[in-house]
Amino acid sequence: MLSPKGVWKRSLVRPPPATASALALLLGLALAGCTQVVDRSQPTPEFPVAPITALQVGDLLSASVQDKNGNQFITVDPEDCRGAALEVDPPLIFDLDPAATDGGHWVSDEGRHVVVDEAVGVYHANFDSQAALADARHAIDSCRDVPFTVIDMRGREYHFNLLPQVNSGSPDIVLWSFDSVSWACDNAFVAAHNAAIRISTCGPTNGYDVLSLARDALKTIEKLANTTA
Repeated sequence: MLSPKGVWKRSLVRPPPATASALALLLGLALAGCTQVVDRSQPTPEFPVAPITALQVGDLLSASVQDKNGNQFITVDPEDCRGAALEVDPPLIFDLDPAATDGGHWVSDEGRHVVVDEAVGVYHANFDSQAALADARHAIDSCRDVPFTVIDMRGREYHFNLLPQVNSGSPDIVLWSFDSVSWACDNAFVAAHNAAIRISTCGPTNGYDVLSLARDALKTIEKLANTTA
């Protein structure tokens, strides 16, 4: 097209404005091809390891611990008795999802050969110590009147039976004992705040004062829990 001044100008052809229905259709098609799934789930907050911290787990062991290489019970048959007798990674400690664990071994010098194994664990702040104690009682009761067999690290086999239930006198301590022809074990499980301690004492005859060890363990837990940084 020639302008009045003799200059050619490009003719601009503009399409008619889109109708509202056409725009809606195009928008719908675009959105259908670009659907985005937004995950609005909130992460579950993790409770701190407190009041006793993971770094303090070793402080739960008694001062008598001599080394880490005791001759522990590594298998228990039947499975229902694992909680009562297993000393390697004891379920009463490890089945509770600990934040940190430790263990120790020592031999009593009170005039008779008694081997003591300790396993300790610390947990997050929402740890329910009373529920842990109830689970321990259930695990022990499920083995009552059930003969069971254990094998130690040296391959020796023992056939045990649980002895009658013993009252510890404390809501934070569970006691139980079992014996065989040649070996007997007195045990304790202690739980309070966010910590738990499993004590196993074994010797030629039962009757070792494991309750005193359990009371000392409970005092240790209370002391650590009440220590301010």
